[in-house]
Amino acid sequence: MQFRKFWIAFAIFLYFYFELSHGANILGVFPYRLPSHFQVVRPLVKALSNRGHNMTIITPVGIFADIEGVRHIRISNLNKMSENLLESNEFLDFFSSKWSEAYWIASMLSNVSDGILSDEGVQRMLHNKNERFDMILLEAGHLDALYGFADHFNATLMGLSCVIPTWNVDLLAGNPAPSVYEPIMPREYNFDTSLMSRFSNWIYITEEKLLSYLVFRPVQQKLFNKYFRHSSKKLSELRAQFSVILINNHFSMGRVRANVPNIIEVAGIHLSEPPEPCDKDLRRFLDEAENGVIYFSLGMDVLIKFLPKSIQKLLLESFTRLKQRVVVRSDVSSIPNKSGNIYVISQAPQREILEHPNVRLFITHGGMLSVMEAIYSGVPMLGIPFFFDQFGNLHRVQLAGMAIVLDNNALSVDILTSSIRELIENPKYALRAKEMSLNFRDRPMSPLDTAVWWTEYALRNQDISHIRLNEDEFPFVQYYGLESLISWGLRFGFVIGSLFLLGFRIYQKGFNRQRQVLKTDQNIVIYARNKKSDLQLRKSLQSN
Repeated sequence: MQFRKFWIAFAIFLYFYFELSHGANILGVFPYRLPSHFQVVRPLVKALSNRGHNMTIITPVGIFADIEGVRHIRISNLNKMSENLLESNEFLDFFSSKWSEAYWIASMLSNVSDGILSDEGVQRMLHNKNERFDMILLEAGHLDALYGFADHFNATLMGLSCVIPTWNVDLLAGNPAPSVYEPIMPREYNFDTSLMSRFSNWIYITEEKLLSYLVFRPVQQKLFNKYFRHSSKKLSELRAQFSVILINNHFSMGRVRANVPNIIEVAGIHLSEPPEPCDKDLRRFLDEAENGVIYFSLGMDVLIKFLPKSIQKLLLESFTRLKQRVVVRSDVSSIPNKSGNIYVISQAPQREILEHPNVRLFITHGGMLSVMEAIYSGVPMLGIPFFFDQFGNLHRVQLAGMAIVLDNNALSVDILTSSIRELIENPKYALRAKEMSLNFRDRPMSPLDTAVWWTEYALRNQDISHIRLNEDEFPFVQYYGLESLISWGLRFGFVIGSLFLLGFRIYQKGFNRQRQVLKTDQNIVIYARNKKSDLQLRKSLQSN
């Protein structure tokens, strides 16, 4: 009998052991053909796979190597539209104004969603009744049509924001607190806090929201209706079903946010992977720099060969004026080096360069990961932003005191050279950069461990009502505390109305009195006239 009980207990133990230790099925949708985004995605996918979760990810072709144990669905259509755009010399013209940038983004997002949902591999997955996913993990942007994956597979919807969080991320997370500091396209945005700037920024954000409602969402709605026509939920309902959203941000980077519990800051995920080492020649160039080193890079998204020749020329002329050595990451190998202080490299081990003790300054376009790595290494920055989030990334660290930001449309050799010398020779920038580095590194858990923990938290807790601040639960008047304003408004309104009524009555009484006096005077005049007429008539009769 005891032997039988033992085997029953052992079978129950094995059942629960394998049931509880069974990994979840997670579908990740990461469509952007930008290497910087996948530097954030790759460590998280690897970590989740290593913990036993079954990962399937949808990506462009060849954006990064296959990850062992992960099923890849590659979308070739995503490559074609990116290549056609990047190979065009008119690429930067899309970002000449906010409106042209918005037009480009709207069409790009529509093509991305349609390219994914129309892919044969994705369609096979959608129509395979054996496919099951517990979670849909995707970029928390304006790819609304892709939210249909969550309803189709009855899965938890989780977001990942690889760029600076915006008001759209706040809305998806159920964080309706008003914010005039988080635009999506901050090209003409004001980063100071004056009254006029706040008003201008409020108009700016309102315009972006109108673009979202009138341009972005209708196109995504059509795609959603086309590919998920049998969905049991509306697209607006799916937008409100995001559980946890991981954001590539940290309060130490110069911007403190008011986050609800399901917005998790995980900036620095990509730093969990080992950095690429320097080769011998580059190492020697850095080690032997007696006056320090300046590192110049526009990241992996802005190619120097596409920059105007005038900017290329003034950059080179400015570098030759400096006594410091300059490491230039460039896709153009034939850069003249008359002064002998320039080292050109096509694929730079950026993290290793920034960690070198001789590096004094980082000249950057302001990509999120580049800014993050400079903060991590404690290196001051000279920012030359071009588009998207680069303006906001750089202006925040400028306000924090470790950077100077220049307008790429107003560059000159003198401005560039004087800014470089100010950043290197004034010790306040280096000191502030070291302080921000310490704050960025000081955390209870690593960014990757934090991201993994909250991902599994979202898997364990499918009911997300306790971590979201749903706007429907808080009427507009109650959320903003307008009931007290209404109460005071009614009181002041009653007092002001009473005073107005009293004043009106006094005015009316005085007016009536004046009117009565005037009427009496008129009657006297009329009587006098009549009396005079009567006397004249009598005289006339007597004379006759």
